[in-house]
Amino acid sequence: MLSNQDPPPATGEGMTPKDSDDPAGFRVERSEGVLTLTFDRPESGNAIPREWTTSLIELFEAVNGDASVRCLLVRGEGPHFSLGGDVRGFAADLDRPAEERQADFHRRLDLVSSLVTAFLNIEVPVVIACQGGSAGAGLMYPLGADYVVGEPGSFLVFAHQRLALTPDGGVSYLLPRVVGERMARQLVLTSARVEADEALRLGILSRIVDRAQLDEEARKQARRFAKGPADAARAAKKLLKASLDASLADQLDGERDGIAASVGHPDFAEGVRAFIEKRQPHFPSADDGE
Repeated sequence: MLSNQDPPPATGEGMTPKDSDDPAGFRVERSEGVLTLTFDRPESGNAIPREWTTSLIELFEAVNGDASVRCLLVRGEGPHFSLGGDVRGFAADLDRPAEERQADFHRRLDLVSSLVTAFLNIEVPVVIACQGGSAGAGLMYPLGADYVVGEPGSFLVFAHQRLALTPDGGVSYLLPRVVGERMARQLVLTSARVEADEALRLGILSRIVDRAQLDEEARKQARRFAKGPADAARAAKKLLKASLDASLADQLDGERDGIAASVGHPDFAEGVRAFIEKRQPHFPSADDGE
């Protein structure tokens, strides 16, 4: 259900870093064609410090140039996926002149914009394992992913208005595309908290599983994508993204060109043979020797 009670912080900025074995606040693993990004700052609600945002941008941009990565899985350690920024940290900014504060936030949000762009430009399927809360910059991931696995305790908070702020982190772009414009206005203007069942109904979550099964279900889905026809998946994502701004004629031309390119790929031959032989396909593009 929708609620506006007691939301966690909501801003694209990360919290001040704390002591950690990994100063970047995240770690990266590779297995079976899946690149897993794990936010590892549970004590800070899995917020990523601002000074490490560039590392995430570089990671997301590198995915498109790495043929061995056929799916990106994003998950978080601890009770929450990502709660956004540190509202208490804003208090120190209140003593600065308004013009200086505005210039600083302008620079900060330029960096956030680069992060959003890099994430949304990822060509391979993106899976999110979403436990607990998502707010602020953390909303970008479930709203911009291709498949989101949640658990009964999952919730999303759109609390910018409580701080007299406008949405950031791509929320104003992504939310209307996921839930529709009118619902997006309702969620943002009421500082809504969206619980798991409502998020599933709205299409933000793809599936809800028990908390104990969350990671395995997300990894299972990521491996499924990684075993699929890699080039066809990239082309499909590109085609669907273009449809929001393309004319019908241009979209049909894109579909024609996509099919023409696909039928010349070895994956197509394997898919046809597997269908006729009533077996699971083993697409050549998913074979990296693992």
